[in-house]
Formats: sequence, C-alpha cells, structure tokens
Amino acid sequence: MTRIILLAPPLSGKGTQAQLLKERCGFVPISTGDLLRRASTSLDEEGRQLAKILASGELVSDDIVIRLLSARLEEIGMEKILLDGFPRNLHQVELLDELLQSKNASIDVVFFLDVPKEILLSRIEGRRVCACCGKIYQVTKDEQRCTCGGELITRSDDNVSSFEARYQQYLEITMPLVSYYSSCGKLVRIDGCQEKEEVYQDILKALKERCEQ
Repeated sequence: MTRIILLAPPLSGKGTQAQLLKERCGFVPISTGDLLRRASTSLDEEGRQLAKILASGELVSDDIVIRLLSARLEEIGMEKILLDGFPRNLHQVELLDELLQSKNASIDVVFFLDVPKEILLSRIEGRRVCACCGKIYQVTKDEQRCTCGGELITRSDDNVSSFEARYQQYLEITMPLVSYYSSCGKLVRIDGCQEKEEVYQDILKALKERCEQ
C-alpha cells in the first residue's frame, strides 16, 4: 500500500494524521494547502493573489493546484505518498488519475475522516500551527512553542467566517468524492471525533487489512 488520500472537512485533523503516518509508517505527506501557502509567500503577482484567496477561504483554481502537485511528485517520487486535502472535487480526481496513470500508478485507499460540523467549530479557537516546521496543534492551554522550538501561531484562515465559507464549499464540492471513491471500493470511513491516537490506530488497522487482501 503506497498511495493514499486523506479526505475530510476543514479542521478535521487531517494534518495531524498525516504527520503520524509520516513519523511512524514512512509516508511522505503532500498537503496542497501547505504547497499553496508556501507559494503564497512569493513576492510575485501569483503569490500575492494566492495570499488573498487563502485569506478569504476561497478555493484556488485546479490548474494551479495540479501544477504545484505535479512539481512536488517529481521531487519525491511515487512511493508511499499521502495526499492531504487533494483532490477536492471530481475534476481534480480526473486530473489526479491522469497524472498518476502517466506514471503507471494509482490511488490505493482513501480515508474519510468523518466529523460533524459542531465539533469542527469547537476546534477553531484552539488550533495552532508551528511557524517553523508546520506541525499542527490543538492547544488546551497557553502553549506558545512547538517541540522543535518554533512559535505556535494562528493561521489567517482559522476563523469562523473563513471556516463557514470553506465548509460550505466542502459540502458542495468535496463531499461527492465520498460517493465516488466508495463506488470504486477504495473508501474507508474513520470516526474523526475520537482522540488522535484512536483515529490513527483505526487508519493503521484498515491499512493492514487492505495489504492482506
């Protein structure tokens, strides 16, 4: 099992699970959100436009996303890749399939982290990200530093108004992917309301079961 997708609503914990799968299983996470945020720091016109789009909670065009993703895959290869936050819509599914087919590869399994909206809203206030390494935290106290020493900050798109826009887009655009991958026999639904270790163990169990098939 070498190529997986984490599919979930915003603030569901995808980034945390991606980090655990990286540290414990050797997967290489590819977060298109991280790719976009990194590109948005560029001082050119595209970078400035990306920064505005991300701050508003709107989605970036598929052409830009697939270009950044393709470049990243060229860097790291196709073994044990983990896509976090991509694809987001059925058109991106087609683009991803075309990209992987050109490399004689395909997606093996798609994990859907299922979390109700009210739980997601409760997570906004405590969400922090390390400004240095990008590790995501759900703080319950006045934590200011990551284990790497980096400062914990609040992302510009971690606010209620931005969340509402992102969540509505998720319902309209991304949720159809659940049905699509289910029909392909690749979807595994995970209870994302559990503690992060319990979510991880459920993912690990499903991975082992798939490998044994």
